[in-house]
Amino acid sequence: MMRRQITIALLAVGTVVGYAHGLSSLRCRAEARRDALHRHVASLCVDAARQAERAERAERPSLRSAAPARAGAPEADTGVDR
Repeated sequence: MMRRQITIALLAVGTVVGYAHGLSSLRCRAEARRDALHRHVASLCVDAARQAERAERAERPSLRSAAPARAGAPEADTGVDR
């Protein structure tokens, strides 16, 4: 009779410890998945910002690529003196 009670107690303790370990493992993995999602979203944001910056630079005319004015060409009216 005593041996049976000890066996039941050990099995019950083992079950509780097993479930506790499993839940702890799930929590740890959930934190790792959340951290991975944060890193993924951050890298997407950085990539989008870099792509927008490249597109903005491509749209802006560069001062170096502008052709020099020809001699005797009429100057453009910029409205600075008004």
